[in-house]
Amino acid sequence: MENSADIDRISNLPDELLCHILSFLSTKLAFTTAVLSKRWRPLFNLITKLIKTLDLNFHPRNRKSFNHWIKTAKQHPLENLELRSMLHHNKRITLWPSIFIFPTLVVLKLTKLKVVDNISVDLPSLKTLHLINVMLKNKDNFNKLLNGCPILEDLHTNIYYMEEQGEGVRLKPLSKLMSANFSSTLDVPIKAIQNVHFLQFKILGMSLEPKINSYYSDFLLLQNLIHLELHFYHMHQWDDVVELLLTCTKLQILSIKLKWSYLSNKDLDINPNVVPKCISSHLRSCTLNYEGFKDQIQFATYILENAPLLRVMKITVAEKFSSQGDLYELESCPRISSECELSISVT
Repeated sequence: MENSADIDRISNLPDELLCHILSFLSTKLAFTTAVLSKRWRPLFNLITKLIKTLDLNFHPRNRKSFNHWIKTAKQHPLENLELRSMLHHNKRITLWPSIFIFPTLVVLKLTKLKVVDNISVDLPSLKTLHLINVMLKNKDNFNKLLNGCPILEDLHTNIYYMEEQGEGVRLKPLSKLMSANFSSTLDVPIKAIQNVHFLQFKILGMSLEPKINSYYSDFLLLQNLIHLELHFYHMHQWDDVVELLLTCTKLQILSIKLKWSYLSNKDLDINPNVVPKCISSHLRSCTLNYEGFKDQIQFATYILENAPLLRVMKITVAEKFSSQGDLYELESCPRISSECELSISVT
């Protein structure tokens, strides 16, 4: 028995089953099976018909082949496509505008890329769209892209424009959208995402300060919002935050990370008789950062005193501010919710 030849039972399996097994391997590893024997070589072409996921990192040395590889991928029924550039600094690889014509695609994630021409869009099956550090020609092209994704559920964008404006393509509501994440210094299309349950809103720099009030009326459309994360820099007062919360009537989870301008560290200027409905009736979890400013502590106190359903209050603090006495006054602050747990973590 010890000298008997090994039996290759796997090669005797039918083509359909072998291809199904190979479809669980990485693209590179699946293709290398073609060198095993004559039995495996015909499977090479069959495998490509089963591949549904393509994940590519592009280095400078192969940037010229980038779009040709995508053109080849279009010949197969891809459902998941992830492309990212490995170029240094702010350099991006240019994609052909046909990248957004992919009828079978369900997930599309692009990182550090750009499309310099006007785009055409055909993404009827797309449910997840992530554009991270992506540059488009103008806002019209971004609006056109969203309009071409009728069943989109998850949107994450950090985009830039080469031109200020286009001809004014209007956004259509994304009725299926459940989750949205915006990280940009550009306008956020609130009116198109009115059905979201989760929203992360990260605005860097001071350029949006004059525009922040214009968001309040648009936020009135977010009647289904349950989870809100705000990352703002140089906001001038907590009144802006309270005004925002007045429009989010069903909010249950709130996370706020704010860095303050020279106007920080003043007394909190909030009418104690004005309590947003989400705080008084729905809020269950609140996370705030602390950077040594007393108005941040006062806002945390405002939440603790007015949120009867609150279960968790998390305060994150930079290590250099962890020894400040004001921070630990929160531990003795009266809480309207008897079940609220306060945690203070140093980062």
